[in-house]
Amino acid sequence: MGATHSQTQSPINMLTPSASNHFVAIDMGSNSFHLIIAREQDGSLQILHKEKQQVQLATGLDAHNVLNDAAIERGLNCLRDFNQRFSNLDQAQVRLVATHTLRIAKNREQFIQAALAIIPYPVEVISGHEEARLIYNGIAQSQVLGKSNLVIDIGGGSTEVVIGHKNTPTQLSSLRCGCVSFNERFFTDGRITSASFRDAQSAADKQFASLSKEYFAGGWELTLGSSGTVKAICEAIQEEHVDETITLSRLKKLKVKLIKCGHIDQIKFAHVDDKRTPLVPAGLAILISFFRRLPIHKLEFSTGALREGVLYELAKIGQYQDIRHRTVDSIAQLYHIDMAHATKVRDTAMALFEQVAHDWQLRPHARLLAYSATLHEIGLHINSKSLHKHGGYIISNSDLPGFSEALQLDLARLISNHRKKPNALMLTELEPSHKLTLNRLLCLLRLAILLNLGRIAKTLTLDHIKVIPDGLMLVLPSHKRKISLFMKDLQREQKQMLTLGMNLRLVSSLS
Repeated sequence: MGATHSQTQSPINMLTPSASNHFVAIDMGSNSFHLIIAREQDGSLQILHKEKQQVQLATGLDAHNVLNDAAIERGLNCLRDFNQRFSNLDQAQVRLVATHTLRIAKNREQFIQAALAIIPYPVEVISGHEEARLIYNGIAQSQVLGKSNLVIDIGGGSTEVVIGHKNTPTQLSSLRCGCVSFNERFFTDGRITSASFRDAQSAADKQFASLSKEYFAGGWELTLGSSGTVKAICEAIQEEHVDETITLSRLKKLKVKLIKCGHIDQIKFAHVDDKRTPLVPAGLAILISFFRRLPIHKLEFSTGALREGVLYELAKIGQYQDIRHRTVDSIAQLYHIDMAHATKVRDTAMALFEQVAHDWQLRPHARLLAYSATLHEIGLHINSKSLHKHGGYIISNSDLPGFSEALQLDLARLISNHRKKPNALMLTELEPSHKLTLNRLLCLLRLAILLNLGRIAKTLTLDHIKVIPDGLMLVLPSHKRKISLFMKDLQREQKQMLTLGMNLRLVSSLS
């Protein structure tokens, strides 16, 4: 590794060297450079540091695609800063990829050779199709994808559009339209007019029209947008609406708002990064064209992007069909969960689930119950006292790839209430139907834990359970003397569940 270029150490530099493998991915985009540092931890990646700098490399290209000295120096200065973040890490594997601007720059070797003197790793100038593939893989590592997915990533110099089946990209396209290049062409000097939008959209239309027929089939289960421009547009839309979902009507309303402002200096967003604001009109024109040309109804933002794709491929971390399975397995290893016991509790919970899922309308929530049963003892990593509270805290504050904020919060709620008196106040702010679902899942989770209490060799069983109007009827084996201790546990549990309005009726199989 090269020497650092500053005496000031970052928190990353001050990490104690360990046997863990470290991975560093640098994405040198046309607008921003991104750095991500991670280490392998129990078969998964733990993100240590993320950073970006708006370098605006694309603004340094002249009409002949020659990169000027000022843009080159901005890029090199950014790499000098990035190098200080990881140069002292042991066993680091590093990968640098460059995209559209360095793809077309005639003097890119000048930049690449200078970069090599700063960070002694080769710069890979990747093709548009390779960029699209890595973007899709980065998204697949960050969330659960559907059977049929459409992804758009609006970069500074190019826009990547990808079709994928589950975690596998099947159609890859890279178009010559980007927020920086379009800003230079159509929104000169920051002026925003109907004519500038019309010209930008017309240019984008021609690019989208060149896509293969597969892109016009429709029927996408998920349509996703990634990277900074889509994120900025989502944030701008959320200021006028209750959520960040992008629709064509919302894009058009934002366009009208920008035209009324007349100039980029007059635009004031509460949540959009000021450095990103000047590129919003160009990105908006491209996104409107995307919606108009392809059969799309709505689009959601995805946190995954090129840098995640580069990182996971560098680390050779395998994919599960469901990214959440990998996350649960990884966090179980990280916190040294007793997997033999966790598996018994999970299997018991799912056996109970199958008896009531239809009547209680729980089928869509099967995985949530399985995950909570697997991780219910995660709080033991801190200590056994109030382990349920510790567990809820860990889940609430962990990075859980593949879990939405809502799903992560529900998982934390179940784990933090899996023993002792449930915290009914924690559930009061929920919609009544959501609250009822969590109460029912919590009832099954707590019963499964009771049936395996004390690390017994063989799981206790109930003859069966039956849904009643206000709770469950538990049909117990006839030999009560053999389960006398379990009966006492159940009688205590009756009182605990009443706090949630759940009645547990205990009857003998002979009744």
